[in-house]
Amino acid sequence: MNEVLNHAFRDWARSFEDGGSAGSGTERASRAPQPKAGSQALLHQELDEAQAFGPAFDGAMSNHLPMVLHAAWEMGADARRLQALVQHERPKLATARRATDAQQASALRAAQRHRAGAAGADEWLVHRGQPEGYPWLQAYFAALLTQQPAAEVLGSHLEGLLRSPHAFAFHGLIRTAHAWESGHRGELAAALATWAAWWELLPAGQSTGRAGGPTMPPEAWAEALRSRTQGWRSELPMIIYRMRSAAETPVYADLAERLAPASGLLQRREQLLVVAREAYLHSRNFTVLHLITGLRALRVLLPLLPLSVDQQPLVAALDRAAVAGWMAGRLQWQDEVPAPPSAAWPALHRAALAQDDEHVIKGVHACWQEDTRAPDPRWRQVAHRMLEGHA
Repeated sequence: MNEVLNHAFRDWARSFEDGGSAGSGTERASRAPQPKAGSQALLHQELDEAQAFGPAFDGAMSNHLPMVLHAAWEMGADARRLQALVQHERPKLATARRATDAQQASALRAAQRHRAGAAGADEWLVHRGQPEGYPWLQAYFAALLTQQPAAEVLGSHLEGLLRSPHAFAFHGLIRTAHAWESGHRGELAAALATWAAWWELLPAGQSTGRAGGPTMPPEAWAEALRSRTQGWRSELPMIIYRMRSAAETPVYADLAERLAPASGLLQRREQLLVVAREAYLHSRNFTVLHLITGLRALRVLLPLLPLSVDQQPLVAALDRAAVAGWMAGRLQWQDEVPAPPSAAWPALHRAALAQDDEHVIKGVHACWQEDTRAPDPRWRQVAHRMLEGHA
């Protein structure tokens, strides 16, 4: 694994030095293929319909419909295919709970105070981390988005939300990025409310130094993560439950703070993306897929984070999420990886859109977007493995 990761990190470093960061991706994005089959109005029509459903079903399962609609539309899904996705997801989804009149009034007042910067302007924090507070939070963000541009709303809330990048098994972050890209105000309010309602913190690990040991460069940290977590396994049924369980272990405590410092979230994202890509190639792991789609989402939202924000606490939160997420995945490592596929992105898009698995659709979309930003044949290889199914 060391040789594989060393090669991957050398490639990443060259890409980063050559302008492979999210902030310099404009030129690449302008050359990227645009396979959308219909207008944004087509997407919004389906997202309007999706607003009838709540953020969760069966207790702790995330509603993927809005995310998969956007990903599928970007990869070229037409109106018929988008409607088929709605019909496929509809039977399992729960009806959205709406705020009461009193909650609506309270949320509107809170939004007005937030916009004015008045005392109590961060009332939304009282409801953060409480799934039962979703209706109030949805009303709050909806009210804000009628008063301010979406970029301003995101900018004033991202720091608080990014302290929990893993919320709802990364789906709060992922859904918010898809919602921002979709340009649908109602969906953005629902996405932000979902992230806020399922927000939770992971514990800090041991501090570095005599107690916790020295920090490690990404490739050594990834090797330690793979070798030292092999003996741990949780049989809990949901990713987020296993993440919580992992965070109680000595292995988590030792590794959560051991990754060498990064200049900020962008550099850390790039480093962790290499780790996640190689891990998926060698494991085809369902939880690692969420790390990839979550890191793509982080790239989308990072330009909206105010420059004045101290990013180091957010880097630490992302490190903890990566360790707990890796452990929750219970990876089965395969040394041999199939050769990269010859299929180009249009064929991979068609193969993804022929499936009803929302995770595969979103995963292939994320790989395509990352390959557009910083071309690497391994992204098509990861997408191909996603199409084969999860381990």
